Amino acid sequence: MERRRRAELLQFYGDGTKEETPYDINSKHFNCDMYVQKTIKESSLKQLLEHETDLVSEIQSLDSDCQTLVYDHYDKFIAAADIVRKMKEGSVNMEAQITRLQENMSRITASSTSITSALQERRGHLSRLLGVHGTLKKLEFLFHLPQKIDECIAEKNFSEGVRSYVETAEVLHRYRHMPSFDAIHNDCEAAVGRLNAALKEQLALKEGSARHLTECVDLLLQLGEPASGLCDDFLSHARTKLEDDLATLTRLAEAAAEAEQEGGPHQEAGEAGAEEAAKEVPQEEQSGSGGGNGVPVKAPPMDILEFVDVCHETFVGNLWLVISSYKEMFLRSPDEAGRSSSVALEKLRAFVTGLVDQYVAVVGVRVAAEPDTAHYAPLTTALDKFHRRLHAITQLLLNTNFGDTALALVIEAGQARCNSSLTALKVGLATNLGDVRHALAAPRHLTQDGTESTHRQLNEHLTRLVASTAASIKERVTALQAFTQPKHTFAVKAEFRRRFCRELVREGVVVAFFLHLTDMMVQFCHKKDKDPVLLLLLSRMCLDLHTSTVHYLLSHCDEQLQLEDKTGLTPLHSITDGMKDAGQRLLNHYVHTQGAAISQMLRRSVELKDWLGCGEPRSVRRVMRTVLEETSTIDTQVGALYEEGSHRDRSSDSSRRTYHSVSASRGAGGRSAWSSYTPSQLDNSLVANLNKLWSERIEIFAPVEFTRLSILTGIVKISLKTLLESVRLRTFSRFGLQQVQVDAHYLRTYLWSYVADEHVLNVLLDEVVTSASVRSIEPELMEQRVVEFICEQS
Repeated sequence: MERRRRAELLQFYGDGTKEETPYDINSKHFNCDMYVQKTIKESSLKQLLEHETDLVSEIQSLDSDCQTLVYDHYDKFIAAADIVRKMKEGSVNMEAQITRLQENMSRITASSTSITSALQERRGHLSRLLGVHGTLKKLEFLFHLPQKIDECIAEKNFSEGVRSYVETAEVLHRYRHMPSFDAIHNDCEAAVGRLNAALKEQLALKEGSARHLTECVDLLLQLGEPASGLCDDFLSHARTKLEDDLATLTRLAEAAAEAEQEGGPHQEAGEAGAEEAAKEVPQEEQSGSGGGNGVPVKAPPMDILEFVDVCHETFVGNLWLVISSYKEMFLRSPDEAGRSSSVALEKLRAFVTGLVDQYVAVVGVRVAAEPDTAHYAPLTTALDKFHRRLHAITQLLLNTNFGDTALALVIEAGQARCNSSLTALKVGLATNLGDVRHALAAPRHLTQDGTESTHRQLNEHLTRLVASTAASIKERVTALQAFTQPKHTFAVKAEFRRRFCRELVREGVVVAFFLHLTDMMVQFCHKKDKDPVLLLLLSRMCLDLHTSTVHYLLSHCDEQLQLEDKTGLTPLHSITDGMKDAGQRLLNHYVHTQGAAISQMLRRSVELKDWLGCGEPRSVRRVMRTVLEETSTIDTQVGALYEEGSHRDRSSDSSRRTYHSVSASRGAGGRSAWSSYTPSQLDNSLVANLNKLWSERIEIFAPVEFTRLSILTGIVKISLKTLLESVRLRTFSRFGLQQVQVDAHYLRTYLWSYVADEHVLNVLLDEVVTSASVRSIEPELMEQRVVEFICEQS
C-alpha cells in the first residue's frame, strides 16, 4: 500500500528527473499522431473507450475553468475602466483647486513679509519690557520670601518653604552687597532659622514615622545643616521608633510563650493573648466582653507566620527604610566623602547590628514558644521569610553578616525540634514498652491449644513493638524534612545541611535514639523484678533491629536527607553490634532468671525433704513434674519468638541409659557396683574425684545462642547444676539415693527434647546421682527396670 501511494505521488508530481517525450500529453513536445498510434496499439477497445471518456471529461473541465477565468478577468477589467474614468473626471476639478491654492499662498507670503518689516523695530522693545517684567516678578518674590517661609512654617508645609529658599539662596548671596538685597537676605536668614528650628522640633517627635523622619533630615540637609550632627540625630530618633517596634514584638512573643506554658497550643481560645491585639479593641468592649461577670477575654496568641509578617511590616520595613534613607542622605551626597563617609558608615553598621541582635533575640523567643506538633511546615516557612529578609538587609548594608545570624537561629530552631523529636521517640518507646508489660501481665485467656495462642500473642507484641518504633522514626524524619525543602533559602546552604542533616537529624535523633534504645535494653539486665517474658521479647526485638530494621531505617534516613558522604558519621556496624550485644545480654539475663526460678524450686525441694527417713520410692516427686511443666511453658514462650536451632542426633539407647559411673555391672542380687566395694578396697570420695577427672567440663553460665534449643539448654544446665550442688550438701539413705535415681531418670526421659546436646543432660544427671551415692550412707541403686516402671506410672 505504501509503495503504491509513493508511485502515485511520483506519477503526479514527478521526480524532477523525467525527460519530456512526445507521448506526454502535458509536455510541450507532445505529438498527437504518435500518441494516438501508441494508444491504439497498446490499449484494448474497452480501454480506448474509457480513455476517450476521461479525455472528454478533462476537456470539458478545462473549458469550464477557462470560461470562469475569462469572466473573472472581464469583471476586473470593467471595474478598472470605471476607476480610470472617475479619476479623469476628478482630476479636472483638482487642477483648478490647486491653481487657486497657489495663488492664495502667494498672497499670504506677501502679507507676512510686509507685517514682519513693519514690526521689526517694536520687537526689541517688547523683549526688553518682558525682561524687566520678569526681573520685577523675581524681586517681588524675594521681597515676599520671608513672609512665605513663615506661612509654610505655620501650615507645616516645610518642603515648600525649603524649596523656595533653596531656589533663591544663590541670588541672595550674590547680591547681598547691595543695601536693599542685604535687608532681604537678613530677613530670609531669620526666617530660615525659624524653619530650621521647626524642622528639628518635628525631628524630635516620637510619634513620627520613619518616612517623616527621613523627610525632615533631608530638608535640614538642603538648608545646609552639618551632616555629622544630623546623622547622630537621625539614628537616635530612628532608634526610638524601632525600639518601640521591638517592644511590641517582644510582647507578642512573650504572650505566645505564656500561652504555651499555661494552656498549650491545642486550645481553641488561649488564655493568654497578644497585648497589641487587645489594644486595638475599645476599652468598653474589653470590659464588657466575655461572660456575664464582665471578665475580659484575651485573644488567642498570634501564629508564627502572622508574627513574622508583622515583624516585616513594622520593624524590618522601618529598618530597611532607615538604612536606605541614611545611605541616600549621608553616604551619597557630594560633600560626604573620605573619612567622614567612612565614619558615618560605621555608625550605621553599629546601629543596625545592635537592633538586629535584639530583633533576632525576640524572634528566638517566639520560635521557642512554637509548640511541637510534628508538623513543621508553618515554622519552616516563617523561618525562611525571616532568613530572606535579614539576608536582604545584609545585601543592602555591605560588610555585614546578618544572614549568618539568621541562619544560626534557624539551626537553633532545628536543634530544638530535633531534641523534641528525640524526646518524643523516647516517650513513645517507653509508652510502647509499658503497653507490652501491661499486656503481658494481664490474665491470658488461652484456647485449648495454648501453644498456638502464646505464639500469636508474643508475635503480635513483637511485631507491634518493632513496627511502632520504625514508624515513629520514619515519621519524625519525614517531619524534619520540612527544614530541608529546596524552596527555603537556608536549606541550600552547605553549613546548614552539614549541621542539620548530619549532626542534628541523623546523629542527634536517629543514631541517638538507637543508642538510647540499646542503653535502655541493657538497663533491663540489671533489674531483677522484670517479667522474664518481657526480657525474652526485648531480646528478640534487639535481634530484629540488628538484623534488618536498623539498616533499613538508617538507609531511609540517609536517602531522605540526601547524605552521600558518610565520612565522620556513626557507622552502621557500631549500632548493630550494640543491638546484638544488648540482645545477647537480655537473653542471658532471661536464661539466668528462668534458671534461677527453677533452681529455687529444686533447691527448696532438696533442702526440705528428710532424705534419711524417707521410704522406698513409689513415684516421681511432684517438684520434678512441676519443673517439666515450667520447662514446657518456657519452651512455648521461646519457640514463639526464636527458631528451633540445631539438635544433635539422639543415641538409640538414650532412653534406657544406665549410670556407667555408679552402676557398672550388677550381680545376681541386683546390687550396684558401689555395694561390691568395701571401704578398704576403694574410698567413695576417690571414686567421685576420678569421675570428675574423666568427665567432660561443662560451662554452666556460658552465653546462649539466639535459638530455642540453646536457650532451653542454658536454663536446664543452670537448674541441674543447682540440683547437683544442693545434693552435695545433703546426706542420703538407701531409699533417698534411689529417690534421686528415680527423679534423675524421669528428668532424663522428658528433658532430652529441650536441650541441644543430650550428652550435657546425661553428664549433669550422672553427676547428680553420683554425688547422691557419694553422700549416701548405704549406696545401693534400684534396678533399672523398676526405675523405668515407676517413671512410666508417674
